[in-house]
Amino acid sequence: MLSIITPVLNEEENIPAFLAHIDGLEDPLELIVVDGGSTDNTCAALEAAARSFSRRIIVVSSPAGRGVQMNAGARHATGTVLLFLHVDCRITPDAPDAIRRALERDRVIGGGFRHAFASRDPLLYLTSWFGNLLAARTQTFFGDFGIFVEKEAFFEIGGYESLPYLEDVEFSRAARRHGRLVRIDRPIIASPRRYHLMGKYRLSAVYILVMLLNMVGIRPKRFIRYVVEK
Repeated sequence: MLSIITPVLNEEENIPAFLAHIDGLEDPLELIVVDGGSTDNTCAALEAAARSFSRRIIVVSSPAGRGVQMNAGARHATGTVLLFLHVDCRITPDAPDAIRRALERDRVIGGGFRHAFASRDPLLYLTSWFGNLLAARTQTFFGDFGIFVEKEAFFEIGGYESLPYLEDVEFSRAARRHGRLVRIDRPIIASPRRYHLMGKYRLSAVYILVMLLNMVGIRPKRFIRYVVEK
């Protein structure tokens, strides 16, 4: 069974549509939502939406931080495969089956989807194109690519590091020492909301800069407000 793990923080408005989306997926699955201390009505929205949710849902509280929250969710998972899915991302109904078939391939322990933004903006298209190329060539997946991994392998890897950002890149790097990561031929549609909020050119420049600095082990805290969703 697939365990979908979703970290949230002040996502009250996105909860109903996200749960409806998960309910439309094929195959048995469970949803684990990990709240990082929301100050809005996220937890109330989860409780309300869960009344009409047909799947098993677990709501967990943890300290804030995507890596910390996703590790907490993994510890509550009963499925054999974990899918880390952002609340503003959408996958195809047959995605769980595509994940299962990908993991049947030799030495494959995880991977991600083919990324696209819910926008026709040329810069965002180029951003997705570059990210997809990086995933295909280097087995490096960002969080909004829908990272999936066998649960046993996840704990052998050590889970996500408690980093201010780019915990997904570091997880990909660690996972490659344990097996293969693959990009499956199914789209994941991500919201461009942070680009609209922060400015697409500014945010794109910040992402490039933090990636370059991360290569030498530098993660300035001044960039947290740009790259970490609140």
